[in-house]
Amino acid sequence: MQREVLDYLYAQGELVLAIFPGNPAPREALEKYALALNAGASFVLFDYSRSNDGNTGIALADLYTRALTNDELQTLQAKAASGLVFGGFSAPPNSEESFRLFYRNLQQIKAITPHVVGLFSGKSTENIDSNLVHIAKLILIGCENADDASALVEDSPALQKGCILWLNDKAPDKKRFPRTFKAVRRGFSKYMPAKLTFGENPQAFAENTAWILKGEILRKNPMDGIPKLFCILFPLLLVAAILLPFIYPTNVDASHSNMRDRIPERNKIAMAPSFEYTFDGKENLWRIARYALGRFNAVISNEKMIRDYLDETIQENGYKGGGWEKNIMGVPPQGTVIKFTRPTDQANSSADSIGAAWKYWTSIFSDSIAYITEFYHERATSQNRKHNGIDVAGRQGARILAPFSAKAFTKRDERGGIVIGLVREKDVMLFMHCDQLLYLDGQEVMQGDPIATVGMTGHTTGPHAHIVTGLVDKRGGSRIGNISYKVIDPITWYYKFKPTSSR
Repeated sequence: MQREVLDYLYAQGELVLAIFPGNPAPREALEKYALALNAGASFVLFDYSRSNDGNTGIALADLYTRALTNDELQTLQAKAASGLVFGGFSAPPNSEESFRLFYRNLQQIKAITPHVVGLFSGKSTENIDSNLVHIAKLILIGCENADDASALVEDSPALQKGCILWLNDKAPDKKRFPRTFKAVRRGFSKYMPAKLTFGENPQAFAENTAWILKGEILRKNPMDGIPKLFCILFPLLLVAAILLPFIYPTNVDASHSNMRDRIPERNKIAMAPSFEYTFDGKENLWRIARYALGRFNAVISNEKMIRDYLDETIQENGYKGGGWEKNIMGVPPQGTVIKFTRPTDQANSSADSIGAAWKYWTSIFSDSIAYITEFYHERATSQNRKHNGIDVAGRQGARILAPFSAKAFTKRDERGGIVIGLVREKDVMLFMHCDQLLYLDGQEVMQGDPIATVGMTGHTTGPHAHIVTGLVDKRGGSRIGNISYKVIDPITWYYKFKPTSSR
């Protein structure tokens, strides 16, 4: 991973929770902490402690019951420079639907100010929503009496699973609070300098929080060379971070994750000249446009192609001027129905030659909106890097279905991450960057079985599968398990084997 990619991922923003059991929260210090997380530009505070009505005119409870309007978002943008405090919270959410609505509003707010801090009083675990703890990247827990803070964590299974930054000088008693002791030890408290108090120097905690969050990104996306050495020395550099100036990243829009099951959509959407897509309020407009261009023309689209196609599509559907269609991270409102048709001003010669292969490779994901993002390139050229397979983008966690019956081989390496290979008598197929394996090394796989899920392991900046195909050859330069093979273009593999049955 390059430094620019690391800065981009960090700049998408995170949610940090702060809990101060048994004593009033240091509000001024907390606002300075939130401000420092955002490079001094602005801050956002969700006050769940019920001690503040906020300054936004929007009650915190409203974020769980309705979507923010464009006018409200523009008002928040105008007020952002002086800091945004959402208060007036009445009761914790009690349904999955209300939390989904809150999560959508959170993404809209993070587009204004990326890093958000949520404050809980800590008087009772009943007010601490487990869903909120699950999406928070860090939980600050501080109290003058360490036993009060320990008791709170001991009574909350959700907090015990979170990443805790313990702000107390005294560690939890291992015998009286074993679960709290384990949770704190597993967290990031060891990275904080001794005798540093949150109230006296919240900016230092903000700097260390930034290092912690970037460290988590690096852990999931390892670097090479000198950056890899940096990752190894990360704990030592973290201690020294308080003495060094920190380079703050620029503000970017947050990406939107789509976790729903699209198998019914795949059955519904056929390879017709057009299709209609109903947005759920979370799906990114550009992702569907990239899928549509690939589906109709079998091309890997660039930004200009997508923008031209969206201008044409939005105009045809009568949504011009809504505002959301102009943003590269635009998300249409829930219930918006858009008809996507074959583009009229873009060549589609690729579809005539590789359209069947494109459809085949994207159909082996349990994601109806999968598309190819990079083709096979045997040699590097001025336009393309060397690439020994094809990349198919899909949602995180989407299942990869076995295209044929074969024997499974699994491995893990630094670049490819989690890998599963399918080996038959004459040919080999590998899927890299998987999240989870659903078959063990050496097992027999039946055609159509889910074998793994799409992930981001190894060297990758987005959820996809890198697919490699090859011919079994004792003199081949590549190997999976005890099988040697020679790599060939997956498009060539498709037309050579015409995959319709097992071999």
